[in-house]
Amino acid sequence: MTKSMLALGFKRYKSNAGIYYYYNKKTKALVIAIVYVNDVCFIKGSLLLNELKQKFMARWEYYDLGETTEFLDIYISRDCKN
Repeated sequence: MTKSMLALGFKRYKSNAGIYYYYNKKTKALVIAIVYVNDVCFIKGSLLLNELKQKFMARWEYYDLGETTEFLDIYISRDCKN
């Protein structure tokens, strides 16, 4: 997984082997990917996120389930107004 993420331009967070980030210096867009075994959660809504997810899906069998509501038995709720 690490080789694939690095090939896509992600860098691995030094203090946690399961967290990767992609930073575009031109647009200052940041995408974070949390990886645990065969579960991946991409964080940050942008055109860059969609592009990176498509590249990831081309390498791995991956299904985009839409907005994350649960990850690793942790339930996620959002207050979109704030």
